[in-house]
Amino acid sequence: MTSSAVRVHTFGMKRALRHALVASLAIAAVALACGGAKYPNCDDDEGCNADGHKGVCMDGKCVACRDDAGCGAGMQCKSGQCIAMADYCDDTHACAGSCQHHHCVKAAQQTTDATACDDEHPCGPGQHCQNGHCVAPPHGGPGCTDFPPPKFAYESPELTEDAKKVMQRLAACLTTGTLKGAHVLLVGHCDARGEYEFNMGLGAERAEGAKKLLESLGVPASIIDTSSRGKLDAVGTDEAGWANDRRVDVEIR
Repeated sequence: MTSSAVRVHTFGMKRALRHALVASLAIAAVALACGGAKYPNCDDDEGCNADGHKGVCMDGKCVACRDDAGCGAGMQCKSGQCIAMADYCDDTHACAGSCQHHHCVKAAQQTTDATACDDEHPCGPGQHCQNGHCVAPPHGGPGCTDFPPPKFAYESPELTEDAKKVMQRLAACLTTGTLKGAHVLLVGHCDARGEYEFNMGLGAERAEGAKKLLESLGVPASIIDTSSRGKLDAVGTDEAGWANDRRVDVEIR
C-alpha cells in the first residue's frame, strides 16, 4: 500500500471513530433525558413533585408523608399516608367534652335516675346536692362510706400525698371491699381564677390523674368515669376558699 493510500485509510478510520463517538454521546444523552424512576417510583423527593404530583420519596416509592409534620392539623402519618387522629380537637374541631392538649376528653354521662338539684330544688333526706344532681352517701362498710375530695395546688393536676391516701382507700373498697361492683364518677374542679377553657381542661386533667392512680391500684377502667366542671362551682374568695375549690369529687354509683 502506498503512503498516500495509508493516509487516506487512516483518515477514514479516524472519521468513522469520530462519528461513532458522536453517535454514542447522543444515545447516552437521550437515555439520560428519558431515564430515572417513573412515578410512583422515585429516586428523591423531586421525583415525587413533578407533573402535578406531590409527596415525598421513601424506600423508592412516592408517599404522602414521611412523619406527622408532613400532615395537617388533626392528622397523623402512618405507613406514608395522612390519616385523621381519633378524638382530636382544637378551635376548628369541635369536642363533645373538654379539649385537653388537643385531645377530646368526653364528659361522663349522668345516670338516668340522677335527680337534678340547685338552691331552689334541694335534695331529699339522706342526699346532698353535688355537681348539679342529688348524691347519697355510698353504702359501704367501715372505711368505705366517706371519701374526702382530693385537693390540689394552684394550677396543678398533681395529687397530694393526702389525696393519694384517699384514692388508695377507695381502690381497696372497689376491688376487694364492700363497694366491689360499684361504679365511680370523678369530677374535676378549679378555683375561680383563670380563663374558662383553661379551667375546664385543668379540671379534666385532675379527674384523669385520679383515674390513672385508681387503675394502677387495680381498679378496672370500665367502672371509672371522669368529668370536669372547671370553675363552674367555684365559691372561694380567699386562699382557704380557693383551696376547697381545687378538688376532685368522688361519686359512688
